[in-house]
Order: sequence, then structure tokens, then C-alpha cells
Amino acid sequence: MVEKRYNLTGLKGIREARGITQQQLSEQAGVSIATIQKQEQGVQRDVSLSIALPIAQALEVSVEQLFLLEITSKNVEGQKGATHAK
Repeated sequence: MVEKRYNLTGLKGIREARGITQQQLSEQAGVSIATIQKQEQGVQRDVSLSIALPIAQALEVSVEQLFLLEITSKNVEGQKGATHAK
């Protein structure tokens, strides 16, 4: 089985493109600066919608733009030779 992890790895690039600091985003979104930092560093996995939505709204982007599907090579290798019904 492919392990899927969802985190906001697109966050830093979008935030920087908007020209705002982590502190400013934290205040605008109503989430802690530690949460912003952990998401940008990829430390915190499986972020909840209750965190992603206010961040997306503060950045004026869709929630989908913040998320990146991460599939590890270990899990991809485990799928070699597997067939999937469509």
C-alpha cells in the first residue's frame, strides 16, 4: 500500500510570494507561528482542514494549492509489479 502524507509544503513559497512573514501569517490566519514553521519545514504531518483553511484564506489561495501529496520511494518500490483495477 502506498503511504500518503499530506502537509503544507507549498506554504513557504506562497507566503514568500505574498511578501508576508510567518508572524504576519500567523496573526492573519489565527494559528500559532509554531504551526506555520512546522508546516513549512515538513515536520508536522497530516495537517487538519481546521488549520489549512484559515491559512489558505489568509493567503487568498485554495486549500488545494497548499497541499502536496508526498509518496515515499519506499512505498512506491513496494508497489512494483502490483496491478490496479480501474
